[in-house]
Amino acid sequence: MAIKSICRSAVLAIAGTGLCSSAFAQDLRRDLHAGSNISQDEATSLESQLIESPEDLSARARLVGHYADQRFQNDAARAKHLVHVLWFIKNAPEANLLAGPEVLIFEAFAADGYAKGKDAWSSHLENNPNNLRILKHAANFFRLHDRQLAIQILNHAQSLDQEEPEWARQLGHLHQLDIRLLDGTRDPAAAKRALAQFERAYELSDELGREAMLRYLGTSAFQSGNFEKATAYAGKMLEENVQDWNYGNRIHYGNLILGRIALLEGNIEEAKARLVAAGETPGSPQLNSFGPDMTLARELLAHGDADVVLEYLSLCSEFWELDRGDLERWIVQVRAGETPDFGGNLMF
Repeated sequence: MAIKSICRSAVLAIAGTGLCSSAFAQDLRRDLHAGSNISQDEATSLESQLIESPEDLSARARLVGHYADQRFQNDAARAKHLVHVLWFIKNAPEANLLAGPEVLIFEAFAADGYAKGKDAWSSHLENNPNNLRILKHAANFFRLHDRQLAIQILNHAQSLDQEEPEWARQLGHLHQLDIRLLDGTRDPAAAKRALAQFERAYELSDELGREAMLRYLGTSAFQSGNFEKATAYAGKMLEENVQDWNYGNRIHYGNLILGRIALLEGNIEEAKARLVAAGETPGSPQLNSFGPDMTLARELLAHGDADVVLEYLSLCSEFWELDRGDLERWIVQVRAGETPDFGGNLMF
């Protein structure tokens, strides 16, 4: 990464906010993660501590982590989370915890808070247009509610720091969100934009980073209609035998991509075999929580192949730990001759 550029920008930012130097130097994500394990009594103590020392970044980061998970169920926690996140945005925009999902402000829950955050980031961007950390953190803030602005910010960051793969990865993911249209169809142009960024990230990444990119390369290539590239990336996924955290994802998506291509070519038996192979994945952190992709299963149901879909659903029960009863409900519906609403599990 262009470290000299970041440091030069950081020096400029320090003149505007006295906390930027400290925030730039500290790994506050460690404190944020630690905060998810503190008790309510400890949180109350930290709140009191901040009254005396409001610039204690470590204490404030732990409180953000403490309230982050609770904010979806608890109005009081959401209000406190908002206070601390806005404080970081206004006073320490370079703090590395502002790059993660724990600091997102959801406009539907806190419209006024989101507006305040937007104003603060707009001011930082105006005053520090070339500060890479501020660009990164602002893009994270805007990615849910103003995707085009986030893309604009990341494009600028990429123009400043052309050898950093992270900008391309983030741009690829944002363009990927534009692929699925409201009517359920896919936008090939958005998929091509995503693929171009993922390929750029792949070229700029080290070996470990490249391996993690294969799933996104394969799915975006498929969605763009470039089945030759999709086949190549899927094959590379299945050739990798490293038993790492991403192994289950490679097995799952590599087979699903090849299965969907086989189905388009009219090879139903190959598509069915690939669906079963995708279900035989050992799982992964993502698959165990968010679950499997059901697009090929739905397409095979449309061909009248309910038996293989039932087998797939049964296999998925071996790794999907947080299915909230979805698999059992889908099995009942498929047995009844229905096509379930797979919702967010129709991923590509």
